[in-house]
Amino acid sequence: EALATTGLERLSADYKSEGKEKLFNELRIFLTGCAGTLPAYAELAVHLDITESTLRSHVTRLRARYREVLRAEVRRTVETEAEVDEELHELLRVLTEG
Repeated sequence: EALATTGLERLSADYKSEGKEKLFNELRIFLTGCAGTLPAYAELAVHLDITESTLRSHVTRLRARYREVLRAEVRRTVETEAEVDEELHELLRVLTEG
């Protein structure tokens, strides 16, 4: 779980450096929230004053960047790519149990 937190912090810093801190703060729920607590795309799009398709693109990119950040963080702690996959699988299992 520490890796997940570190990954979120790194991603937050990236978005902040790009001037997109507000967007990150609004979308981070799609990385950390349970399926039942996610906001509706339509409502959030109105709130952010963007189209729903643009919102979906932002969320897709955010999730992809988060996966990249997590993979990089895990890669620093293990020897092989196979171990990276095992660690990420275990991390996902732990995070989705709660």
